Amino acid sequence: MTLLYSCQRAAELLSQSIDEPLDMVDKLRLRIHLSMCGNCRNVQEQFNLIHKMGTDIGTMDLCDGPENPT
Repeated sequence: MTLLYSCQRAAELLSQSIDEPLDMVDKLRLRIHLSMCGNCRNVQEQFNLIHKMGTDIGTMDLCDGPENPT
């Protein structure tokens, strides 16, 4: 078992971590990878932004838009 993850595996775990908690080993190995890999830190920021945007859209009240005045 290698201590370091590939960037592909790190991206898979970043995506998975949005939907469910990672186990302690994956979390630690991902954290180590992110500490050394700027590209994957950028991917993490992008995933977090996309997730936040999706959450924000999900909480919008679409009935109050200009097409449907109340």
